[in-house]
Amino acid sequence: MAEKRWQQRLKGWDGPFTASVPDSARDAVLDTQYRRFHQALPLLCLLIMANTVAMALAVMGDLPLWQQVTPPALIFLACALSLLRWRGVPIATDAGVQARSLKRVAHVATASGLVAGLWAVNAFTETEIYYCMVAPVFIGIGALVAATTLLSVPRAAIGAMGAAVLPILAKMALYDNLGVRAMAVMMAIVTVMQANLVLGKFRETVAMLVSQRDLARLAGTDALTGLDNRLSFMRAIEERVERGAAFSVLLADLDGFKQCNDQHGHQAGDVLLTSLGGRLRALMPDAVSIARLGGDEFALLHDAETDVDALHRRMPGIRQAIAAPVGWQGRSLSVGSSFGIATFPQDGAEAAAVLHVADTRLYADKRQRKGLRFVGPQRQIA
Repeated sequence: MAEKRWQQRLKGWDGPFTASVPDSARDAVLDTQYRRFHQALPLLCLLIMANTVAMALAVMGDLPLWQQVTPPALIFLACALSLLRWRGVPIATDAGVQARSLKRVAHVATASGLVAGLWAVNAFTETEIYYCMVAPVFIGIGALVAATTLLSVPRAAIGAMGAAVLPILAKMALYDNLGVRAMAVMMAIVTVMQANLVLGKFRETVAMLVSQRDLARLAGTDALTGLDNRLSFMRAIEERVERGAAFSVLLADLDGFKQCNDQHGHQAGDVLLTSLGGRLRALMPDAVSIARLGGDEFALLHDAETDVDALHRRMPGIRQAIAAPVGWQGRSLSVGSSFGIATFPQDGAEAAAVLHVADTRLYADKRQRKGLRFVGPQRQIA
């Protein structure tokens, strides 16, 4: 249910995404949007406050007092409160909190833009003809400032810009002056171009983060088996050690793999490793990480909720699955396996210590079993 609510925050007119984002990259995109906005917020508020004060001074005296004071006061207050909140609230790391914050940004930005737009229409209508274009100029500046500083939150950027510009555009388009109508057309063109720039920038950000994710995945993946590699496995263990989160490590070593390689070559060994890696993945779907550490050594990582005794009970089934023959060019290849299990923090306070205990138990198991089983070329697969 919580996950469904989190997904709902990404939808709607005020959602943070304006383009398709792969599920696996959503957290990274949200985090990037949130952090960039958090960094840009002070500049955005200061520029909008300065532009608001400048416009208020420019149209002073031509409007009733409440019309001169109320709109700029609302905009100024929204910016000031946003700055105070920015100073008092730490950077969020939870995706749900970030999504809510970005939706709130879209609401505040659009509402502030609408207040500014209506203020500009009123100022355009009520000021003397020689000064009537002052308000549209300031609104255009404010809209561009908002769209530029809110690039990381595209719906907020477009919402603020559209709400600020559309009312004055409609008013200018109906004005009985060709020059004013021409200026309205140009403002509309610039607004559309800026909106396209905002949307394009978001698509670029998504593409960049997806590429980074793919590169990180490749860097942590064993090229032969598609399992995690040693780097990825060690990173997962060390992260849990830093957090103090309990886990179990199961090391598996293939018995007789070297003889298989020596007799049939590396191609046969590669086929064997790939097949056995797939079997481990199918047998242990609850593992946090299944890795090939190198050569013929595999490792599985389970979090604390996995019962260690249950792992021991599953070992005969894993051993049997590994021992099942693998077909290669009409031959049947088969190896044995040895295992070692260790847990954190019972067997060590550091990742290296836990792995050392698991490795020691693995070689004790290997000495007991002496597990080479290989059927050579004389035995053909039926």
